[in-house]
Amino acid sequence: MKKIQLLIALPSILLLCVSLFFDLDYLLYLSLAGFLLAMVIKQLRMRNRMYELGHPDRNFDRHEDGDEGDSEIDVSGDD
Repeated sequence: MKKIQLLIALPSILLLCVSLFFDLDYLLYLSLAGFLLAMVIKQLRMRNRMYELGHPDRNFDRHEDGDEGDSEIDVSGDD
């Protein structure tokens, strides 16, 4: 999927440069559609890593031992 994303994003960059240089609106919209498609592919690739990138409290029930460990912060003010 990363190669597909690269194959879509690189021509979109070139189309964007050409469309901005020659002021061609249809190439601008085509390049923006390519960027959008590349970002959608990136989100599809990243969905498998949601557990790793998510907040630890949200994934608390998925931990193996079920223990928070040292993730608690003491805010009582006592040293």
